[in-house]
Amino acid sequence: MKARLRLTLNGHAPQGLPLEVRLEGPEVRGLLRQESPALGEVRLPFRARLEGERLVALPLPPPCLWVEGWARPTREGLELELEVALVLPPGQSWGERAFGRILEALLLRALEALSHRSRSPV
Repeated sequence: MKARLRLTLNGHAPQGLPLEVRLEGPEVRGLLRQESPALGEVRLPFRARLEGERLVALPLPPPCLWVEGWARPTREGLELELEVALVLPPGQSWGERAFGRILEALLLRALEALSHRSRSPV
């Protein structure tokens, strides 16, 4: 399952979003911080490489986010259209796999809420 986000990088910190995004050379790097009553603060890093206007996900050790999409320059900054998926270590038992699916559903719900709030520049 994937979620979609649209953000604009313009040198200002995100306002009201649990998301850090920055451009470092040809890479977009970031971190999603999500509070969970059961797990405390969950920190999910991501990286993607710019190839022209295309963002290609770079692998990180799980847990992390797999982020790919497009980056287009605009007057306001660099507009990012992202597809985001959660990467977890493989579950060994049915319980671990079920817990992973629950975490994925919770994250996607949080990303959908974030997507509605991310219309403001980041």
